[in-house]
Amino acid sequence: MLRPAEMRRLEAVLPAERLEAALRGLGGTGAVELSRAAYPPGRGAERPGTDYAALSVRLRALIKELDCGGAAPAGRLSAAEAAAALDRWELASAYPLKRRAELEAELPGLLEAARRAAPYRGLALPCGGRGLDFVCLRAGSLPAPPAGGSWGGVPRLSALLVLASGGGRAEVLALAPKSSEAELDAWLSRLGFAAAAAGGPGPTLGDLAAGAAARAGAAAAELRRFSDGVRALARAAAGPLAAASLALAEAGALAKAGALAGRTARTAVLSGWVPASQAGRAGRALTEACGGLCAAESRPPERGSSPPVLLAQPRLLKPFAALVGAYGLPRYGGLDPTVFAALSFLPMFGMMFGDCGHGAVVGLAGLWLALRGRPGLRAAGWGVFACGLSSVFFGLLYGSFFGLEGFKKYALWRDPLAGDPLALIKAALAGGAAVITLGLILNIYSRLRSGDLAGALLGRFALAGLVFYWGALSAAAGLLSLAAAMPVVGAGVLCWVAGGLVQGLEPGAEGSGRAGAFAAAAIGAFEGALLYLANTVSFVRLAAYALSHAALLAAALSLRTAADGIWGKGCLAGVLALAAGNAAAIGLEGLVASVQALRLEYYEFFGKFFETGGRPFRPFALQAGGEPT
Repeated sequence: MLRPAEMRRLEAVLPAERLEAALRGLGGTGAVELSRAAYPPGRGAERPGTDYAALSVRLRALIKELDCGGAAPAGRLSAAEAAAALDRWELASAYPLKRRAELEAELPGLLEAARRAAPYRGLALPCGGRGLDFVCLRAGSLPAPPAGGSWGGVPRLSALLVLASGGGRAEVLALAPKSSEAELDAWLSRLGFAAAAAGGPGPTLGDLAAGAAARAGAAAAELRRFSDGVRALARAAAGPLAAASLALAEAGALAKAGALAGRTARTAVLSGWVPASQAGRAGRALTEACGGLCAAESRPPERGSSPPVLLAQPRLLKPFAALVGAYGLPRYGGLDPTVFAALSFLPMFGMMFGDCGHGAVVGLAGLWLALRGRPGLRAAGWGVFACGLSSVFFGLLYGSFFGLEGFKKYALWRDPLAGDPLALIKAALAGGAAVITLGLILNIYSRLRSGDLAGALLGRFALAGLVFYWGALSAAAGLLSLAAAMPVVGAGVLCWVAGGLVQGLEPGAEGSGRAGAFAAAAIGAFEGALLYLANTVSFVRLAAYALSHAALLAAALSLRTAADGIWGKGCLAGVLALAAGNAAAIGLEGLVASVQALRLEYYEFFGKFFETGGRPFRPFALQAGGEPT
């Protein structure tokens, strides 16, 4: 639990024709991360002839077009059967999908044409005025005039009839004598006239309107027919396409895994990483899948290799493993800080967010999320639940229950706003010193485990740093006189300088000789002293945010008291003021406390000992139904 899971190198030699069966066996365990086999040198598995990725892209596109995702697979298919099913359903749906798309693109224009032609329904007037000897007629639309206005300037002996308006335009009929035809056309052109279509099944405007309506109706009916057909196709294809999706995903995963294998004419070689606790299970799965025709062994990592990192944590620590993962993965063989992250994060959050009522609300929300939330959020729910319990504990210390005054007398310690705030600041600094000290101890332990004796003794966050820090703390707390503390502090600083000199004088180190190395070491020691001071003072924020949380609740109580004084005790305004203040404290202060605890965790704690650089363990896995996970 204090270190990433121990990994072992798995190597297996098997008959080439058993490769797919072996991969299925390993995929069923979900315990092996496959890597490219180093043997035979220079040779790997042949590339598969089928491009399963391209087939999967086509399949996803078809499922999206048919809108038939999420269906249960209709049986199991081989990769060849899946490809054939994809071809078959693509062919069956190609024309219906294409025609539906064409109709969906055409119908809005046809409906707009029918809307514009509708005012001419029943008018037995020739389109464009054809066949009229003495009268010029124009049918079409004009931009609508401003509200309450008109177009004005109608040519002499002309008439303008508005049939309908909408959409910013008006459908009109313009009439004038033949002698004024040019004048009428020029006037209409200046206004932005758009003539009605002159086509249609008959020579009249009424025929034009009837034809436009008929075309729009026919297109709408055809669209409904093709849409119904596509839906019927989707219902029929949903199950087979879901089965094809699983088959192609499995085939693609197996092909990708098989490409990592080494091969000779008759044998295949598999290589990968497996947790030590799963090595026996993976070996048995390989042997069973190959019918006993397999030679497999697992061995410890060789020096210079880079095993993946698996943080094997109990379920209760999963939320804090995610917190550690957000910062980075430890290198293989390094220290896994998950349990220490939990032990430090929870008290820091609770101190800043201490209230029994608020903690109960947060805890119940986390419990609901852990028991009823989506699977991906359940681990986070347990983390929220733990934060709520920490808040309840500190609420008991503060005597705070939704900030109500009547509970303060039951405080196990005292309210943050009561008495001298210096006591709360001292408590925050003491907690910070404990967190920093834990980080130093973990760094010393980790360095010793890795064989870095100089780093464990002389480093800034090593034994020398611990001596310096506790010497300075003892002097600040009055446990040691300044005269007694100075030699202790000085010894730590001298160790830093010595460590910096050793590092600066190593072959290949950048610098300008002994003088430059000494100057760099001295500056580094001075910087280290300031860093310890800044890190310790940074924990004052625990007290500051505890005070702000209590102050927000006190402000809500003051608003309730003021409202009670105006409208009477227990008035609705007072109740709402108290409820709003508590809601703001839970939402705002809860978020602030989380962010600040995370900041202290990452910068003041992890920075002392946590060495990142690991890569995550990514096992090759197939579900029971063959689907890659």
